[in-house]
Amino acid sequence: MKRALLILVAFSLLLVAACSLRKKPTGEDYYAQGQMMFAEKEYKSAIENYQKLIDEYPFSPYAEDAEMRIGLAHYEEKEYAEAIGSLDDFQRMHPTSKNLELVTYYIGMSYYDQMGREDQDQTKTQQALKRFHELEQRFPEGSFAELAHEHIVVCREMLARNYLVVGNYYYKRANFRAAESRFAELMQKYPDSPVAPDALYELGISLKKEGKKYSAAQAFAALDKHFPDSNYAKKGRAELAKLHQPVDTEEDPLPLVLAETGYPGDGTVTPDKVVVRQRDEGGRMRDGAASSSSYGADGLPNLGSAAAPAPKAAKSGAATDIASAAQAQVGAMTAAPAPATSVAANAQAQAAAMFGAAAPAASGAPVMASAAAPEASAPSLHEMQPADAPKRADPPLSVSQSPATGPATLKTIRLSANDPPLTVVLDLTGPVQFEKHLDSSSSGSTATVVLKDVTPDASLQTHLVFDKSIFKDCDVSSSSSATTITLNMSPVEHFAVIPLEQPSRLLMTFTPLAAGEKTSSAR
Repeated sequence: MKRALLILVAFSLLLVAACSLRKKPTGEDYYAQGQMMFAEKEYKSAIENYQKLIDEYPFSPYAEDAEMRIGLAHYEEKEYAEAIGSLDDFQRMHPTSKNLELVTYYIGMSYYDQMGREDQDQTKTQQALKRFHELEQRFPEGSFAELAHEHIVVCREMLARNYLVVGNYYYKRANFRAAESRFAELMQKYPDSPVAPDALYELGISLKKEGKKYSAAQAFAALDKHFPDSNYAKKGRAELAKLHQPVDTEEDPLPLVLAETGYPGDGTVTPDKVVVRQRDEGGRMRDGAASSSSYGADGLPNLGSAAAPAPKAAKSGAATDIASAAQAQVGAMTAAPAPATSVAANAQAQAAAMFGAAAPAASGAPVMASAAAPEASAPSLHEMQPADAPKRADPPLSVSQSPATGPATLKTIRLSANDPPLTVVLDLTGPVQFEKHLDSSSSGSTATVVLKDVTPDASLQTHLVFDKSIFKDCDVSSSSSATTITLNMSPVEHFAVIPLEQPSRLLMTFTPLAAGEKTSSAR
């Protein structure tokens, strides 16, 4: 009996000794285990290890990287809400992190991958566009600038197509005013999209259906001017010939028709400019960061090893095995690819190193049929500076973005050169703010424009007589703070004022009253 008791006590002591030899995992152990799980695409396990690191060792040098990787792991698991929440928290808690560019990109991608069809709600598209714009503006020479720009192009086209779908919906139900509004807003916001010719043609048809023949003529003229080779240009010219309406040949008709439909803008139809990173002859970024290349064929950065400090050699046997395994896995993932001459080539090279033959694709992102070029692939998390890149110009400005205004001089007041003239041109020395008002009666209309912080040129007459087309005469009066233009004319249905630059001028464009229509007293 005593012998059995002694054996039991000895066995208990051995168990206690064995437990005392088992050390608690360090923050480095959790990080290395998380890295290994992440590399093996065991993202749930990776999240668990990263979370244990943050909970038990919040001041570890690996904690910040672990917070970011939790969001990236959620993204890889297509848990987009969790990814957005985690990465948003990272942005807020680490506003000076060197990984903010990558984090912003993945927040954008978390929205981008949830984009639906063009006939569905576009909230996710708008959120993705907002994040990619933020990335392109904050990091115009960064590793993700080119990718962000390409996603911006896709998002803008998706939003434009949505406007077209909604406009066609209203048109088919004979709600031409609502259709006009959608088509005009599309042309104001996305004049460079592939569906712009279609929208401009449908805008002209909607205006024609509403009886706004003059505005419809401007729309068809703008279609012929900006998209002469499109399938809609020939149809637009045929519609224009049927209307027998005057067209302003001196100015671009697009801003005229947009202003008349309630969406003023500068009307410039130009594609988005491109902004890419620039390097010196040594292949280094302007800020001195070393350049290397590491991409994934799915269009996403490699996430195997990051800018966090590499785990040091562990002191215990068990930890040594974990750290060694993680180091070996990281070494396999970060094998340098062969030099590539383009972003896409770099992507193919790094895909084999990071994901193997079956690189995961970013699912859910729409592929626009009209995209001019395939998506480029993103740089890796740990090597964010790809090798060769072309120069890019400044980021684009919105078509409706107004220039800064200030004191200016009114140089001349003249009629447009087309016959008959339906536009009055105010030539200025700079952009200005203004207010407009229209009073109409059966005998005629009076348009008033107040130009703020503007003085008339000393040579400008205070009373001008036109007696041409619909215009009778014009009076100019000034005060210490503004100049007022009062224009008398035959009855008109509507008028708009369009600010244009290069050179600075205001266009007062008018829609003549159709035969048999009555004017309202004031507009």
